[in-house]
Amino acid sequence: MTLIAYDIYSGFIEDTLNVLGSRDMTLMERYQRLGDYSQHALGLLPDVMDGWEKALETLIMNPPAQLTTLAEAVALIIIMRDAGQRRFRIITEGRRDDILLPTFDHLGHPEFNKDFIRSEIGGFTSPVPEIDWGFLDINQVEALLLDATGNDSFKDTKTAVIAGRLSNMARSEAEHALIDVGIETQNSISHNIDYLILGSKGTGGTKHDKVQNLKDGGRKITVLDEAGFEALLRSPKQPPEHWLPQEKENYEDLVRSLRHIWAFGLDIYCLSFVYDPEENIL
Repeated sequence: MTLIAYDIYSGFIEDTLNVLGSRDMTLMERYQRLGDYSQHALGLLPDVMDGWEKALETLIMNPPAQLTTLAEAVALIIIMRDAGQRRFRIITEGRRDDILLPTFDHLGHPEFNKDFIRSEIGGFTSPVPEIDWGFLDINQVEALLLDATGNDSFKDTKTAVIAGRLSNMARSEAEHALIDVGIETQNSISHNIDYLILGSKGTGGTKHDKVQNLKDGGRKITVLDEAGFEALLRSPKQPPEHWLPQEKENYEDLVRSLRHIWAFGLDIYCLSFVYDPEENIL
């Protein structure tokens, strides 16, 4: 059975488009040096790499009006991989371009699934079934987040402070988890924080007292215990109970990614391709 990887990325699609036709020899040499790394990072089959270096040169030096070869498709996803950060990966047996359809349907926009899985980027569509790509524009992201949160609170920048020690993760992991859902972190209490997260180990008393003083002065700050912190990381609109665990995980991963890319002004896109776990050694 053929395996397909669906890799969801956050980044700037414009960074990819700026490479195409740039005639930047330094960039071309850089991507060519990254060839083996990119193949292993994605898990691309060796036989799809034939001719990709020449195709990369074509895309950078004199891109065609449309892509026509597998090598050109490989070259483009290598550039897109480098322009972003992978948020999560779904592996399926055979093409399952409906894999995220339950998520989009639950968020009220099943029609967005096609754009995310298979749509043009910068006017380019994939010419081959082995590799494909798609993305959501800012209006689609906003529509999904409005449904996921039930309001437009996601449009306001949020900041959190952690006090005490969390029982189930290190502070650095907790801060990374907050950033993953678009919430910035800081170490000290100030009037601009929105959340104080209290770990169950250690009281965080001084920070708590400072927050209470700010609240007494009229500042709206939400104090969360560890259960509240875990709820903060999940989508406000919960997935249906009858969903399989993998469907729930896909849903939470996508909503988390949407929250992150909105907060930090990024794009979200999906790369899909025939995948070989033996090649994915990174």
